[in-house]
Amino acid sequence: MLSLSRKDRCKSCHTERALRMCPRTQKGFCWKCCNELRVDLKCPQDCPYKPRFDAESPFPAFKADNNREATQAIKNFIGLWINKENPAFNNYSPKQMAETDKNHTLEILSSYQYPGNFPVEYLMQKLGIEPEIRDMPAYAEDTVSEYLDHIIALDFSQLRKLTTNDSPLPDLAERYGEIISKISAYQKLKKYSFIHTGLSEDATQAIVFIEVNLRDEMCFVLRRHDKQWLIRQCIMGNPALYFKQNEVFQRIAGYLAEAKAQSAYAEILEALRSYPDCADIYYYRALYWLLAKDTNKAKLDFFSSIALDNSFAPPYMNLGMVNLNEKNYPEAELWFAALCRIDPDNKDAANNLGIAFIAQGKKEDARKIWREILNKDPNYEMARKNLELYG
Repeated sequence: MLSLSRKDRCKSCHTERALRMCPRTQKGFCWKCCNELRVDLKCPQDCPYKPRFDAESPFPAFKADNNREATQAIKNFIGLWINKENPAFNNYSPKQMAETDKNHTLEILSSYQYPGNFPVEYLMQKLGIEPEIRDMPAYAEDTVSEYLDHIIALDFSQLRKLTTNDSPLPDLAERYGEIISKISAYQKLKKYSFIHTGLSEDATQAIVFIEVNLRDEMCFVLRRHDKQWLIRQCIMGNPALYFKQNEVFQRIAGYLAEAKAQSAYAEILEALRSYPDCADIYYYRALYWLLAKDTNKAKLDFFSSIALDNSFAPPYMNLGMVNLNEKNYPEAELWFAALCRIDPDNKDAANNLGIAFIAQGKKEDARKIWREILNKDPNYEMARKNLELYG
């Protein structure tokens, strides 16, 4: 097994990354070339990627590092299998029987067990049989592929629907596209190859590791929502960077807490190289701008942070407070109200929304909010004092 972090080229195609050592050739192969070779079923027993058969299926299981590899492997095998004489098909090949007796062919095929990712429609197509429409499982790689294809086509307006973001607030979708379109790695993107996909234990999180332009590493962090995989974050590098980002956040937060503005800014700029669409980094940069007394840049970065992660609460609160301090009460109301929608138990956000209402003369709306807070938490002092003051 070769290390995923090595960038050696495949000794067969000389193009894709060599990901495994082939015991038949003693050469490093990419998964695509490995698939082309191993479908002949002649790999030695000690090869971990040797196809393995189950008694209930004529189709072998192919160990794979990502779903694209698994799908390609079985498709390659199908291409060979349908043209070989088979005792189960009266010593005809499956393709020959399908040409003369489709019903009997379907009867035989229906007796087999297929894994969830088996390309049944592809098999039917190769046999010239009208396939039955099935609900195909979703795969994280498919979402990443669609996302990157839109980037290559410079169609940035289509990206947000593939992410976890769905807020209807004005201009967030447009801002998301603007941020992504300025990421330098995307501006140079021409080609990508899947290397490895890893799932969390509960199969609700995925990290898809790819190589772009036959040179650079990139990975996507996704979350499964209902039956769809949605993108949370892109990282410019290998998956190890995902597990290091909390350390980066802690360093930046420490510098900001100590008012070491320049150290924080340097760390932020460096972090954006690896985490260019990270809402946390934009949020920290907004806090830096507040230290630097540049509220306009702070507001833009708070807004950008929300655009990158619509469920990230801190920038909502800060954007509301900045506008409250600037006496822009309608704008403060917008962000406090939005925060209350994504975090209904946030009493501070609700209390501040009441203050924004009072400042605009909406006394009854403010009093209603403060009463609701006290109904949930009678000990919340600020709501009690505000209600007494404006009651």
